[in-house]
Order: sequence, then structure tokens, then C-alpha cells
Amino acid sequence: MHSSSLNDEEAATRQYEANESKIKELREQIEKEDEEYQNHEQNIEELKNRWLKPLDEMIKKINEKFSKFFRDMKCVGEVDLLKDETETDFKKYGVQIRVKFRSEESLHVLDARHQSGGERSVFTMLYLMALQDITNCPFRVVDEINQGMDSINERSVFNQIVRTVNQRDTPQYFVLTPKLLQGLDYSDSVTVHIIHNGLHMSPDVWDKKCLV
Repeated sequence: MHSSSLNDEEAATRQYEANESKIKELREQIEKEDEEYQNHEQNIEELKNRWLKPLDEMIKKINEKFSKFFRDMKCVGEVDLLKDETETDFKKYGVQIRVKFRSEESLHVLDARHQSGGERSVFTMLYLMALQDITNCPFRVVDEINQGMDSINERSVFNQIVRTVNQRDTPQYFVLTPKLLQGLDYSDSVTVHIIHNGLHMSPDVWDKKCLV
């Protein structure tokens, strides 16, 4: 009986020591993994700050230009960087554009439900122009951007383009369109090419001033 008790005590002691050793091992593993986690978090934060700050600055520049173009048209437009609450779910990052074309409206995220096709054309042109300062290219081509616009928006957008191309170190704009409004404000930096096509075209009898 006495021998059996000693054996039980020895077994319990060995089990206790084994458990103590296992606990120590697990604690060391947890500390190591926690340290690695903290290092990963720090690396992620450093990498995020490395590109997020320039990205914020870029979006800010785009927003300043975009908002100014919309103010010139008596409208409101904003460009924001969309993030999640923790700023760590990078899949949810994106560019959010909100516009307001009428004074009685509130700002709405750009979509097909709130804006007409013509209004979306206005946004597209002004957004491309807002990107101009952060992109480097020798020329831009815009194809039938004025289709679907009313005459007021078309004239306003065209005037914005003319003012933009008159700025120093601005790339060329090629605006391709089957029609232009009469009485637009041109400048010396604007050239209009009219393509005559067809067997029965008689450009010699046209009043060319009426075309522009």
C-alpha cells in the first residue's frame, strides 16, 4: 500500500513537471509569435504610411481641381479616398466621387440612378481634366464627350477645355465630335478641323462662319 502511494506521488510529480515544462514552452511560443505579430503590424503600418500619405496628397490635388471645375459650372463636386474604419482592409479602398448638379439636391455618389447620361459625361470630362496635373502624357483624345449634354453643359465643358489648354505645359487635347455649338469661345491655341465627306458635298458654297 505504501509502495503504491509512492508510485502515485512520483507519477503525479512527473506529470506536474511535464505540464510545467509544456506551459513554459507554450508561453515562450506565444511570446515569440506575439513579437512576430507586432513586427508584422509595424511593417504593415510603415508600408501603409509610405504609400498612403502620397495617395492622400494626390487625391487632395484631384479634388481641388475637380471641385473648382464644378464650381465654375455652378455645381458641386468632390473626390475622396474611400477607406474602411480601421484603414487596414485595403480591398475596401477606392476613389469616391460625389456630385450635385442642382442647388436643391444634396451630394450623391456618382451612379446611373442619380445622374443622367449627359451629367455623367460632364463628370467624365472634368475628372479627366482634374487628373491632368498628376499624369504625364503628350496628348489626350476625347471622343464624342459632348453627346447627351445639353447646350449649357456642353458650352461650359468646352470653355473649361479651352481654359485648360491655354495653360503652360499643358498636353494637347483632341476633341472628336460630329457637332459643335455655334458661338463657342475659341483661342489662338484652338484649331478646328472639319472633315467634308460624300459625293455631293459642296464646301465652296457654305458659309464657313456658321460652322463654328
